Amino acid sequence: MATMGAAPLSSAAVALTPHRRRGWLSRFGEPPPIVAADLLDRIAAAGARPDSAGVRQAAQALGVLRAHRGHAVAGLVEDLTALRALLPQNPHTVTLVDAALTAAVAAYVDETTAILEARATRDPLTGLPNRATLAEALDHEIRAARRGTPPALLLIDLDGFKGVNDTDGHLAGDAVLVGVAQLLCAQVRGGDLACRLGGDEFAVLLPRTAQAAATKIARRIVTASRTDAALASRSARVRLSVGVGWLTSPSSADELVALADTAMYAVKATGGDDVHVAQPEQA
Repeated sequence: MATMGAAPLSSAAVALTPHRRRGWLSRFGEPPPIVAADLLDRIAAAGARPDSAGVRQAAQALGVLRAHRGHAVAGLVEDLTALRALLPQNPHTVTLVDAALTAAVAAYVDETTAILEARATRDPLTGLPNRATLAEALDHEIRAARRGTPPALLLIDLDGFKGVNDTDGHLAGDAVLVGVAQLLCAQVRGGDLACRLGGDEFAVLLPRTAQAAATKIARRIVTASRTDAALASRSARVRLSVGVGWLTSPSSADELVALADTAMYAVKATGGDDVHVAQPEQA
């Protein structure tokens, strides 16, 4: 019995020559990822009592890697099929590779689903939540305001952003947008929601926040933006126009957005780089 149990380890080690190992790992590019080498070595070294949990974890990591690289699931199946062809075709090895394939595909599917969900709710450049996420969160906060303090909304437009794109190029513009996102995340509170609406427009939802507190946060953002190196390209610099929308009893998200939008354009009309708090009759 002991001899039979040791056979898979011995035959696997003979079959997996350095040349074959390099050949399989070359499927993943140079240098090959650690997770692929880890899976290969774990399966090749499996004896009569293999580390099934370790093989499963390595396979899951490979599935996640393939999902992030945008490969089709068929490619992942081919990866594991090619691996099985390298090793002895005995029931022990076939079962182990098949289990690895099942784990890898399941992890691939889960990660792909998560990626697609993130793309639907997040801006791909800055990583901030997008307009759809803001709308959902704003509706929720307005409904909750009937039982407590209403939310405030900051709408933010970049002054001079076109000059960055036109003078230094779109890569410089993208870097500035990322810089604005990082600035907002650094200046708002933990429970606030900073979003990119598109183009050079951003927003911050401030749940359960009085008008005075919202205005203070808006001014803090503008002050920080004036010295933030990430908001400047080689030849130009952007400034922020921030409109504060706040109502004691907002009836809808559209009402609050319209108010903040009016305030933001009031800032831009006077040169930008400032904060304006709209009054309800202005909307």
